[in-house]
Amino acid sequence: MLKDKSKLMLRLFAVFLGVILLVLLVIPLLGPCWHLLYGDAISYADWKVPVPSGFYVRKSQEGLTMWKESFGIPFFNAPYGHISLFHRPPQQPFSFDRDYVRFKQELTQDAAEKGYELKEERTAQVGKTSGYCLEFTRSPQPRELLRCAVENSVVVFFYEGDPRYIPAALSALQGMSLENTRDDTHGSS
Repeated sequence: MLKDKSKLMLRLFAVFLGVILLVLLVIPLLGPCWHLLYGDAISYADWKVPVPSGFYVRKSQEGLTMWKESFGIPFFNAPYGHISLFHRPPQQPFSFDRDYVRFKQELTQDAAEKGYELKEERTAQVGKTSGYCLEFTRSPQPRELLRCAVENSVVVFFYEGDPRYIPAALSALQGMSLENTRDDTHGSS
């Protein structure tokens, strides 16, 4: 009877380890599998947005989120990154002259409350317009925030995660293009 209990416990432990290993192996494959099923871009608020290699897309009420998760998640502290796309009210497209100072002030204050400090301000070419970005960093845990608004658009582009994925996020931002040929660049959801 004691042998039977030992065998049962050993089998349960093996199943438990197998499930953990399966989860650890499957999560990093979500990105490549998503790309095989859906391609390399998504549509959002009249924009075609490239999905960086290894990222996958999840929809939520607030917008779309692209995730990059590496081996070790969710059980270990492993690198990850996510890009979120939101939109402003359609009647309020972003204007650098009107909105940038407030955009920078609000995001810098919010980031500072979470332990981040402003690292860099960037301007990126987005289609035929510009994206204005603020990059924040936090130490000792290497984690970065990238917050961007697109000129004459309602699209707001946010990245959070490991600094090694910032180039992929910026590449996705710069690869955005309007899906239609309307004269204005005001997106809608």
